[in-house]
Amino acid sequence: MFKQKHVVLTGATSGIGIETAKLLLSEGASVIGIGSSDKSCAKAYKKLADLNRNIQFIECDLSDQSSIRNLVKLINNRFHKLDCLINNAGAIYLKFQPDKIGIEKTFSVNYLGHYLLTRLLLPNLMAAPEAVIVNVSSVAYKKGSLNLDDLRSTNLTATESYTRSKLAQVLFTRTLAKKLEDSSISVNCLHPGLIGTNLLSKNGMIGSILTCAHKFVGRPAKYGAIHVMHNARLLGNCNSNGMYYSISKPEKLLPHALDIKKADELWKLSAELCNLPVELV
Repeated sequence: MFKQKHVVLTGATSGIGIETAKLLLSEGASVIGIGSSDKSCAKAYKKLADLNRNIQFIECDLSDQSSIRNLVKLINNRFHKLDCLINNAGAIYLKFQPDKIGIEKTFSVNYLGHYLLTRLLLPNLMAAPEAVIVNVSSVAYKKGSLNLDDLRSTNLTATESYTRSKLAQVLFTRTLAKKLEDSSISVNCLHPGLIGTNLLSKNGMIGSILTCAHKFVGRPAKYGAIHVMHNARLLGNCNSNGMYYSISKPEKLLPHALDIKKADELWKLSAELCNLPVELV
């Protein structure tokens, strides 16, 4: 299915990401894996290069818009056409940390960075005969509440910050799908299941302890990668656009994730925060 297809995959150095990269490579894809540090990228490359050298890793801080723009320049130098973009990277920050424009980092990494990356890569995706965008969200969106006036607030709990970022991903998916409905690009999002990953690893010693606990109760990353691949294989499926999948099955969204007004407000604010035009060009 993915033979000679070009794929960009964020969060590719561990967890669901690296397992998804393995599956993509086994099907003949050319993969650019995105990691949060040069060290994690080098480590992941060593793990995968013996399996298939048709992969390269690039470091990018998804909470830093200049880093994302530099990443896109590098991708443009290598792949002028993209068949698939998988926005998989995610993090939970237990204490408030701002990005360079003051936005809380959980929201910045999980949602806003992927919004910017996706917008900047749209020309590459449009250059393909068919393309698919996969946003890895979470069932946590169900508990999310999105107040667009408090994106710099220091008062939210880590859970509140995480759930709102996942709600934002779902709203973004639906808005982007609508804007691209006359194109050859399909956009969907998914909950891959309760998977033991490194979401909490950016929190020092306590993060390491919680990550071990998370992996103990969660299912293996390979299980989540299977469901990510299910969505990636919807490439060219015009009947699947703007959908939310839970463990590979389409699921009806809760009313607050179908709020068209909120989705439109989120899109406009995201464009403003990323210095992009509101309309796709």
